Amino acid sequence: MRPILFEIFDWEVPSWHFFFVMAAFAAFFVARFCARRAESWGVSVATDFLDGLPTLFVICYLGGWFGARALSLFVEQMDVQGVSAFFSELFQIGPMTFYGGALCAIFLGVSYCWWRRISLPFAFDCGILGGVFALGIGRIGCHFNGDDFGAPVANQFNPPFWAVRFSILEDGGLYRYPVQLQETFFSFFLTCVGLWLFRRCYFHSPRAGATSAGHANSVRWTGAPAALLGLLSAANRYVNEIFRGDPRGFFPGTQISTSSGIALLIVIS
Repeated sequence: MRPILFEIFDWEVPSWHFFFVMAAFAAFFVARFCARRAESWGVSVATDFLDGLPTLFVICYLGGWFGARALSLFVEQMDVQGVSAFFSELFQIGPMTFYGGALCAIFLGVSYCWWRRISLPFAFDCGILGGVFALGIGRIGCHFNGDDFGAPVANQFNPPFWAVRFSILEDGGLYRYPVQLQETFFSFFLTCVGLWLFRRCYFHSPRAGATSAGHANSVRWTGAPAALLGLLSAANRYVNEIFRGDPRGFFPGTQISTSSGIALLIVIS
């Protein structure tokens, strides 16, 4: 466990925030890779997406950062009271909540695509593929930092080989479920599934305006990678939350965590 990943000229680089930045750029390059491949296959909407991608990246990056901080302030830092204190803390490095960042980035990204008349189904397919891969990288940072940790395993004297310990916690380093790494491996697996489905959906798909019957399946399945990855990622998050051990607030009117409630709504919808 390394809360401080490394130092540069006495400047400490926190693990989680380093991986947050790496995850953001990884999402950009995965989305760009998908769009480039689709463009080479003759998908005309890919060109519009690529033209707007640099600006879209900046908008989603800032939205993800401030959205993650904002939701964390609401559900974890309850001692922050008042509008002035809230906005002061919003611009400070501190705890961040994934769904706050994801939902804010999606809202701003959709708004930008609508304004630029970029195909939303295609943008979702590329963007969520990048986002799922980024989540896997971000959870590595969580593991190094010792946050978003799992609940203790039942047998502390003879723990299973996959159990992990975090000496920085006040419990003295109990053996815990490796929930961060589980989400990392599952996210990378989903990325592979998503890339395969993306190719199935867009390879040999028609250029804009083509209506040939032979391309009907390609048109009908546009948006399928985003829908499948969103569903499976949310379902995994709901199960993953069962084994979490850190306090993170409750979904309004329930006894489940905020992330569990959001994940359940995504699965149902």
